Amino acid sequence: MKRNQRKALASVLLAGALVAAGCSDGGNNAANEAPSVQAPGSAAATTGNADPFGKYDPPIELHVARAVDQTWTYPQGDSIDSNVWYREYEKLLGVKIVHDWTALAGEYNRKLNVSIASGSLPEVFSVSASQLKQLADAGQLEDLTDVYEKYASDHTKKLQQGDGGAALASATFNGKLLAIPVVNAPFFESNLLWVRTDWLKKLNLTEPKTLDDVFEISEAFTKQDPDGNGMDDTFGLAVNNYLYGPITSITGLSNAYHAYPQTWVEDGSGKVVYGSVQPEMKQTLAKLQEMYRAGQLDREFGVKDSNKVAEDMAANKFGMAFGAFWNPAVFFDAVKKNPDMEWKSYAVSAVDGASVKASVGFSASGYTVVRKGAKHPEAVVKMLNLFEELVHGSRRDESQFITVVENGSGINTSRLAVVQSGVSNQGAIDSIHLLREAVNNQDAGILKDAVTATDFYQPTVDYRRDRKMENWTMAHQFQGLEVLLDNYTGDRLLMTAFGGQTPTMTEKWATLDKLEKEVFTKLVMGAASVDEFDAFVDDWRKLGGEDILKEINAWLDSQKG
Repeated sequence: MKRNQRKALASVLLAGALVAAGCSDGGNNAANEAPSVQAPGSAAATTGNADPFGKYDPPIELHVARAVDQTWTYPQGDSIDSNVWYREYEKLLGVKIVHDWTALAGEYNRKLNVSIASGSLPEVFSVSASQLKQLADAGQLEDLTDVYEKYASDHTKKLQQGDGGAALASATFNGKLLAIPVVNAPFFESNLLWVRTDWLKKLNLTEPKTLDDVFEISEAFTKQDPDGNGMDDTFGLAVNNYLYGPITSITGLSNAYHAYPQTWVEDGSGKVVYGSVQPEMKQTLAKLQEMYRAGQLDREFGVKDSNKVAEDMAANKFGMAFGAFWNPAVFFDAVKKNPDMEWKSYAVSAVDGASVKASVGFSASGYTVVRKGAKHPEAVVKMLNLFEELVHGSRRDESQFITVVENGSGINTSRLAVVQSGVSNQGAIDSIHLLREAVNNQDAGILKDAVTATDFYQPTVDYRRDRKMENWTMAHQFQGLEVLLDNYTGDRLLMTAFGGQTPTMTEKWATLDKLEKEVFTKLVMGAASVDEFDAFVDDWRKLGGEDILKEINAWLDSQKG
């Protein structure tokens, strides 16, 4: 399963949803260096004229702190201190990167917290939402409002606003932009319903259109021996012991009941509440308990992680699962072992016939900040412009810059950029529109304006033609992307209202999370009445939940100014 999880992550990266997450690419240290490219703007431009790509003359030094990964590989002679991005910063922008310090990813936050406490901050560094709030409160960050407005390219502004402005708003305090958010596309996280359509055909069942259809299919998959082995050993719905997440999750079913577990939700009065303690979650748990008692869930799900559930899928145990669009990467080993197995994704239907909103994470996964008093804060915006242009803009196809080739294999170098961003929801949605048009017309030229998802084109076209197993995963992920496109855009996404960490969360979240999982598992398995949910809500609030909600709402109020 670990291999499958890596495939799944790779697919999301290919889709552009997590460009800034920094995947660990393999490769040998061959001496194949990427050639330079010309600046998108005027190479002769000087600072002060608000040129988004203006070059400093003479060059400037920018002191930064970086998190690094010991698994990263570099072409021969390169390092975190000297690499293709740093050379292009200096050549195209006149910005020489100097590391005040670097730290392995696991140590970065500890070292940064020491720097914050001592006041010895580099000029540019990355922070979490909680660190951003701490530094903002302490007045230690440069106001980027004016330099962003003056220097951000039109392309950068479009991509940064692609989530409706939520990420930029989260970086704004009392009307001042204090950070550059790493904007991503939580759109890709939406839970879909994945169904074994070969079992549907075998049992002469129609595809699910309503939630009642889903429950009828679950019962049939449990009782009508869809694997044909004459044994009572199949289950309607796969669930793992973590309960949530992108694989064999209860999140999709919860959304069908208008419940949004592990999501901070606005309650209509301007305040944020926690989705897992709302009444709709109790309805979800009651239904899951009913399904468990009817034998439609594995009686041992409480001790089986996603790895084990994937093994059971390969053993023909499950017919349905809620999960992300990239779940075919999880199913692939099962399909190889069972050539007649076929999966298809569907939008989730609501219990009351209304539209379902998919609960997803926050659109900002991190922030880049500038120390107050830094001489050239606009340099950060120029580096962001360069990243957006070369990775998500008209120059993104110049793979010599973006990718270093070692022994015939490409290494993505985006992780080495000091200022990074992913693709927003709108950027992803626009690209999938183009992808679908390109696939249906078998015209790759249509993809020239797509900023992501282009890697799905050829495998999908090839699979439609020859059904080769090597293209099965990407083609079925494309089908999932189409379901997302048709059903989970605009107000059909419910993005968590808070993506940071408060002081009480730091201290008590692990305890609260454990309590939630333990109680919910016990309720699903019928070890207690569903009415015990009410006692759980009281306990959650008393054990720190109420304090966390107060901190979150105070934090959000502080941003409004």
